[in-house]
Amino acid sequence: MYKITAFAVGISALLASSAIADTTIRIGHATPESSPIHQALTFFEEELEKRSEGSIEVEIFPGGQIGSVKEMTDLVQSGNITMTTGASVHLSAAVDELAILDQFLLFENEDEARALLDGEAGQAISAAMEERGLKNMGFMELGFRSFTNSRAPLDSYESFAGLRMRSADNPIAIKAWRAVDAVPVPLAWGEIYSSLQQGLIDGQESALSSMIIERFFEVQKYVSLTGHIYWPELWMADLNWYESLSDEDRALIDEVARETVLKQRELTAAANVATLAELEEAGLIINELPAEDKKRLGEAMNGAIEADVRAKVGDEFYDTFMTAVSK
Repeated sequence: MYKITAFAVGISALLASSAIADTTIRIGHATPESSPIHQALTFFEEELEKRSEGSIEVEIFPGGQIGSVKEMTDLVQSGNITMTTGASVHLSAAVDELAILDQFLLFENEDEARALLDGEAGQAISAAMEERGLKNMGFMELGFRSFTNSRAPLDSYESFAGLRMRSADNPIAIKAWRAVDAVPVPLAWGEIYSSLQQGLIDGQESALSSMIIERFFEVQKYVSLTGHIYWPELWMADLNWYESLSDEDRALIDEVARETVLKQRELTAAANVATLAELEEAGLIINELPAEDKKRLGEAMNGAIEADVRAKVGDEFYDTFMTAVSK
């Protein structure tokens, strides 16, 4: 069904295995070994191999060593690796419906986001993924994105006016930020630090962990917990492989996968708490955007891009997903 690329052929030696296990699961992902994603997948490996008494073996290739998120998604679809993970924003090229998650302030907190994605809203996404040959193993998470800036705390809806902020080169995101009078400046990820340092932009929005990893705290004064968008990390498998499993193996893999997702969410929550403490220790001033301002922000931004999102995902899918969110 899916074309095997030259890239897939090029990594065949890396993936070669002399394993004697009945089933070998090869997982590639783009995050470092220190990440909650890799730590959780290591848990998956250890538990699955133990509970299967060695009949299932797991091999993990972290840090993008076998390709980008897009390349690894292609490899899963072509059956060259078994599983991969990727943030929803990076996967909409493979599954159009994932653009539904590019909307703003859909969820008030992690518990709400998890409940919805583990329920009807997530089922709609999983069904769309299966149409592209991908089995959704569960929604891991990167968490909510927030802001750093050097101008002033973002403590109200009005405080976004005139904020020169880094934006991905994404027309929908740019339209959304302009709707609240921010000034989005499209920049590559690697250009953010120098642009902050030189004052070309006032601030940037990212996961909390990136504020430490990319050392943004060195050139910023404020951290504003805006929680304006929630990014799940999708964990997906080759659907053909999944359907070829015995009932016994499929049940065991599903069981350990559910535990792995819960483990990853716990690790991410702990990492975010530690990151906030590091940012505060570094001298940044931390504030939280009030709930009423978050509501206004979400209404303005999503109202501006609703037609674009509908065009991407289709009216039926949009209405199904948003009905589940509003329950």
